[in-house]
Amino acid sequence: MNCNHKNIYEMPQTFKNGITHIRLECFDCGKFLKYKPQNIETFKLWFGMHKGKELKDVPISYLNWYLENGTDKKVLKRIKLFLEII
Repeated sequence: MNCNHKNIYEMPQTFKNGITHIRLECFDCGKFLKYKPQNIETFKLWFGMHKGKELKDVPISYLNWYLENGTDKKVLKRIKLFLEII
């Protein structure tokens, strides 16, 4: 059977580091397709004093501080993207 993946469903998947992504799977054949990109504004921090907050709810001063002092490249990239769109 050749599935064309028309019936796609979304389900949250939480990883060991606490980050939750939306997993896309085919309802018909059960095949994993990809993870849905997160909206940059709803990206949540999983550490520090602003743990659990979305970037849009974190003070700009903290985001700028993290750009200068942070070490997590994935977070740095998301903060840079976020600051470019606001």
